[in-house]
Amino acid sequence: DRVREGRFGGGVAVNRPIGEGWDGSLGLNYTRVSLRDRDGDVVRRDARGNPLSFSGTGIDDLTTVNFTATRDLRDNPSDPTRGSILSLSTEQSIPIGRGNILSNRLTANFAEYVPVNLFNLEKATQQPEVFAYNIQAGTTIGDLPPYNAFVLGGPNSVRGYGSGEVGIGRSFVLASAEYRFPIYSIIGGAVFADFASDLGSGDSVLGSPGVERGRPGTGFGFGVGVRLKSPLGIIRAGYGINDQGEGRFQVGFGEKF
Repeated sequence: DRVREGRFGGGVAVNRPIGEGWDGSLGLNYTRVSLRDRDGDVVRRDARGNPLSFSGTGIDDLTTVNFTATRDLRDNPSDPTRGSILSLSTEQSIPIGRGNILSNRLTANFAEYVPVNLFNLEKATQQPEVFAYNIQAGTTIGDLPPYNAFVLGGPNSVRGYGSGEVGIGRSFVLASAEYRFPIYSIIGGAVFADFASDLGSGDSVLGSPGVERGRPGTGFGFGVGVRLKSPLGIIRAGYGINDQGEGRFQVGFGEKF
């Protein structure tokens, strides 16, 4: 009832500026995806009898060419306090190997960070207050193995939900907003809200894993959290409440966006 997904492969990429303020990345990747049970044996179907791979064998080959364009105007890539970042990407799979998968995956991601002074905390802590928001969207055209669907819910999606508990779809939109504020030295806090939807695309994924498990397809969550700026990077913890009235404590590394 709990499938293990293994990925093994590699890739090469070329990165270079492509215009004023824009950086581009062009890559070629190969991945062998295998679905296994807890004993390490390859499995073709889940506990409900739905296929886990596009080939039907439990093992797929993914060969993709991807291009990403990024415009990064943030003052700090790991802990931004002002500026914005826009990323646009396309990933074309080439029908080679098991599964013979032919598809194109399109995604867009925009985030902006605005310094604010709601409670005049910067004077006491020397750390700024920041209002940040993030909008993401994506869709897949063509073949879509279940493991490559967009998974909604979790600490990096809609907080207050577990991973995949909002929906599993061919398309999605995700919006998040945070008020980030200093507490003391390397400790900060945040008030956040998240919303996501699979745009009714859950039944277009092979095996309809989200629909089969009764996922709502749309979800909202809000809550509060703390941030610790450690030598290894930002460690965040938060308590989110979803629109079903359920609460969840979640931990993550790095800012959500």
